[in-house]
Amino acid sequence: MAKIDQLLQEIRTELGGDFVATDIVGSDGISIAGTSANPGYDGSAASARFAMVMKLSSKVSDKLALGSVQENMATTADMIVLARYLGNGSYFWVIAVPKDATLGSVRMVMNEYADQLWNAIPH
Repeated sequence: MAKIDQLLQEIRTELGGDFVATDIVGSDGISIAGTSANPGYDGSAASARFAMVMKLSSKVSDKLALGSVQENMATTADMIVLARYLGNGSYFWVIAVPKDATLGSVRMVMNEYADQLWNAIPH
């Protein structure tokens, strides 16, 4: 997982103060790699919960014939959490940033690194 860990550190550095946490998560809800700027952040719990969100959004999208899910976004009083599928959809990437982060920049970074992360996952 060294390549994934290296990529996540690059992402953390690139986002700087706009970075809270990130994880690469399997469809089973288990994180295979992650990092956080907040020592109190529970990446395992977040990964498991967002796996449920991703599955539900895909199910709803399928039932309503809306097309495949590209991204989910949850906004709270303090944070924005973005999640998007990687590669064939067997993994997803979740990233948390402060609510005042520049969302366009976060999405730009996600677009830049998505294929690299997918290629670094052993499959």
